[in-house]
Amino acid sequence: MDEARLDLEHCRVVAPFDAYVTNMNISEGAYAHPGAPMFTLIDTRTWWVVANYRESKVKAIRIGSPVDVYLMGHPDRKFHGVVDSVGFGVLPEDAKVIGGLPDIERTLNWVHLATRFPVRVRILDPDPELFRIGATAVTVVR
Repeated sequence: MDEARLDLEHCRVVAPFDAYVTNMNISEGAYAHPGAPMFTLIDTRTWWVVANYRESKVKAIRIGSPVDVYLMGHPDRKFHGVVDSVGFGVLPEDAKVIGGLPDIERTLNWVHLATRFPVRVRILDPDPELFRIGATAVTVVR
């Protein structure tokens, strides 16, 4: 017991950056197993939006282009971003092997939609209180 108390006194968990803790999966007195996740740490220093643009629109998008970003949960707030990257590959519709490419759905009932490629936008003026991973956003590349 003394050794456990000493280990506890020497134990300190510190995040390497400002972040939110979510999906906490441990309670007081539980044993933390090495390599087993106990929570998710969401880095709030930099926020990104990934927008899937039609292949006919991607040709006009350039790295460094300014982007207006509106969050679906707060459509009255405009955020500013910049295009960080434009994807050069997605999973073909009839692919048998995934191979690390994003799988972006291209059908809507019986209508075949244009292929969409991911455009990664870095947010320049994020509000960490409003941004959430997985939330919906609307982007306008200028």
